[in-house]
Amino acid sequence: MKKLHILSRIARPLPLLLLLAAMSCTDDHFTVDPEVAGRSTIWETIQTTSNLSQFADILKSVQYSKTRGTTTRQTYADLLNHDQTFTVWAPADGTFDYETCKKLIASGSEGAYKVETELIRNCMARYTHLMSGDKVEEIKLFNDKSAIFNCASQMLKNQKIRTSNIGTSNGVVHIIDGAPEYLPNVYEFIESQAGLDSLWLFLKNYEELEFNENQSTKGPIVNGDITWADSVTNLTNRYFNVIGAYLNREDSSYAMVMPNNDAWTVGYNKIKGYYVYQPEYQQTIVSVDETGKETTETKTTSYTQEEIDSITRFYIDHTIARNLVFNTNEQFGHYHEDYPVVGACDSLKSTWGDTFEDPYSAALFDGKTPTQLSNGYAYIVDHYNYRPEDSWLFVEDFEAERFYESYSSCTPTSTRIYQNWSYMTDSTDISTVKDTVIQETVLRLAPSRATANSSVTIRLPQTLSTKYDIYAVMAYNTSANRPYQFRAYLNYHKNSRTSTRQQLQAIEGVNGSGRNFVSKEPHVDEKGQFHFNDSVLVAQDFEFPVSYVGIDDAYVTLEIQSYMTSSQRTTFTNELLIDKIVLVPKEKSEE
Repeated sequence: MKKLHILSRIARPLPLLLLLAAMSCTDDHFTVDPEVAGRSTIWETIQTTSNLSQFADILKSVQYSKTRGTTTRQTYADLLNHDQTFTVWAPADGTFDYETCKKLIASGSEGAYKVETELIRNCMARYTHLMSGDKVEEIKLFNDKSAIFNCASQMLKNQKIRTSNIGTSNGVVHIIDGAPEYLPNVYEFIESQAGLDSLWLFLKNYEELEFNENQSTKGPIVNGDITWADSVTNLTNRYFNVIGAYLNREDSSYAMVMPNNDAWTVGYNKIKGYYVYQPEYQQTIVSVDETGKETTETKTTSYTQEEIDSITRFYIDHTIARNLVFNTNEQFGHYHEDYPVVGACDSLKSTWGDTFEDPYSAALFDGKTPTQLSNGYAYIVDHYNYRPEDSWLFVEDFEAERFYESYSSCTPTSTRIYQNWSYMTDSTDISTVKDTVIQETVLRLAPSRATANSSVTIRLPQTLSTKYDIYAVMAYNTSANRPYQFRAYLNYHKNSRTSTRQQLQAIEGVNGSGRNFVSKEPHVDEKGQFHFNDSVLVAQDFEFPVSYVGIDDAYVTLEIQSYMTSSQRTTFTNELLIDKIVLVPKEKSEE
């Protein structure tokens, strides 16, 4: 979509007999039969072992998948009959739900993939893992899940090992008392749960397959290029990169708020009014060359209704989803059990980067008890409790020296201010004298001539469709030792195809009069706080009818023009020092 921010060696072990000879076991039940070791493959061993007939039937009934939905002609019986090295923890007959597995396989590819992922791959790992002494080893299973292989207690995960170290020509087989427990990861869990369709469909839209060179098998070189005898691709998701949460990675630990469909609908309706787009945006850009000559260009960007619908839907869904995930390892010592409890956490930071303070941090989890998963915890919530001021209605600062785009009758420069000031918090009490240091970078507008009125236009990109209070933060000009008088204009879109330039009015008695805004000199407020800058309120409750979020080629601009008549030269200065423009958004009233 144009101009829119919418989301683009298998190591051979030592000969098995040498390894087995180096082992020492005190229980004859777990010794290796030298008549079997090295003569049969893993598949041949499983197929001929009397109490593994059910598992053998599953292995020969399920085809090996490179990725979900991409199966090969090779069954797991075939895979375990070749020379790749594996360890298989085979569940004995009658210790797992064999009939359910058969029904799933018969139901089609999705059912077979479930058996492949949750049973077969959950019972095997690459390379040879032998039962040896008191060793406790964390194994990466063939489905990327982690499992503890405890030789001392003769356990894999939650299952007892009946017979261990059955040697084969391509690895080793252990017989266990049931299928190891399978825990879905966060991403798998979302897909599997009824009532999370809205969340799942949003995330699934950004799935893609990524070639994994490390797990793929190289073929011959053809015309100087590598070919692949077995290319492996992994499922990934572009949205994970956006929010910094990789929900399908087994080496992570996340706590995720999962709004059910009803909660998602509430959130959607709460947010949708802030993202109102139109089919055409117009932008007038004024540029100034080295000679001071101004050039004006009007640029128009058009969108189809399909594009408008797409960007609207994305940003509403994205606003709901971006703060749902919390990395449990980055929450300042808090355990996931603390999250739903008011007062337990002073703050929580999402992977997107927003921080939620107590007591509102607890409300996000809706008091729910978490479900443990392989890479974290799930909280399925009935209510969308995210507040606008915490999640999308943020105060925005636009540094003038970074966001100005055009100017006239002046020379703009980025200027560093460093000054010491002494002031009294109580004008009648000399003992209240305090010192402060001013350090900041501002945009200095040096007028082209003594009587010229400086002017600058500052970009305010990515604004929402809502009301704002807008402040121009002006640094005091100590060289001139005088405040400023200026005028201000907003350029923005109404619900039409053309932009509007609107002159702003000062609030009488507060920051000027009529069209003229006046800044204050350095002053001490009623709390005794010293202010070198003056935050001049140039617009109050000013509503932008359309949103610019995700729009690259159009944005709101604020023009600031010094205004000083010849009789006011000793009262004001036309050399402006602008620190930044601050936008304070307002929450829409619920209809």
